[in-house]
Amino acid sequence: MSDTKRLPVLDGLRAISILLVLAAHMLPLGPKSLHLNGVAAAMGMSLFFALSGFLIASLLRQNDDVVEFLVKRLTRILPLAYAFALIVFSIIQFDPASMFWTASFVGNYFSTHLNEYNSHFWSLCVEIHFYFFMALVVLIAGRKGVWVVWPACIIVTLIRVSQGAYIDIQTHLRVDEIFAGACVATIFHRDWPAKGRFLYAPVAFAVLLWFLSSSPDTGWLQYLRPYATALLLASILRHQTTRLAMMLSSAPMQYIATISYALYIIHHATYQGWWNEGSLVDRYILKRPISFAVTFALAHLSTFYWERPWLNAGKQFIEQRRLRRCLPA
Repeated sequence: MSDTKRLPVLDGLRAISILLVLAAHMLPLGPKSLHLNGVAAAMGMSLFFALSGFLIASLLRQNDDVVEFLVKRLTRILPLAYAFALIVFSIIQFDPASMFWTASFVGNYFSTHLNEYNSHFWSLCVEIHFYFFMALVVLIAGRKGVWVVWPACIIVTLIRVSQGAYIDIQTHLRVDEIFAGACVATIFHRDWPAKGRFLYAPVAFAVLLWFLSSSPDTGWLQYLRPYATALLLASILRHQTTRLAMMLSSAPMQYIATISYALYIIHHATYQGWWNEGSLVDRYILKRPISFAVTFALAHLSTFYWERPWLNAGKQFIEQRRLRRCLPA
């Protein structure tokens, strides 16, 4: 049975996922012939999605209260997403239409409304759609309904194959990356074997397959990206006391993981416009270090002073709701 107790190694994976995305968007990764910016972006997002699927399936296997689930997830996602959309499209670039489409979480199906500031919101659309799908499944079938992630993952991949969609932003062509992580959660046991002579071999193989399946130059192998990422996640979960586990669980990794969501949302506003103008020296030597510093500073402030009160409010709502349900009629 899945265990929702904190797994420190996941902090490291979450940190790696956001660092890959930041590198893909904010740095020139060369040589260009290898398309490493695209590779890093695909790797970062697939890992981000797999971790999300693992978390959501784990939570729902332990607690099938749909209201609590949605309150937790929406208070995690919406406050910063809406604040970002309001600030960007009312101050930086006045665009009420983009503000609406950003807030609607269907922009990944109306990509003409995505621009340089909100193009990354496609992933939040996929996340939100996954949340409501899982909430509906659990509402109908209870905890056992979580097992639907296995056929759902395969079906989405088959749809991708039928449409030749190696990588896409529409939910029905991308959500298998989340489902794959959820599949790992359905079979995960905290006592998975963590000993053996070849403990690192599965990790090395998974990383190689993850990298290859994230490259735009590998053709059909890209269909395997969700499964390569799930294999990486499963192989890492075997490491609890190894040197790799200690590195992934280190304080810097924990901190980056904590502010990772804010980093993801904010960074599109800190490397566009003026930040991305000028020569290569201006952009990457002079401005980009400042851009990174500003991104991390804003993410810190957002995480601890804007998002946390909303999360606490959600927890308080859940506690009060549980108390009311325990009181006699």
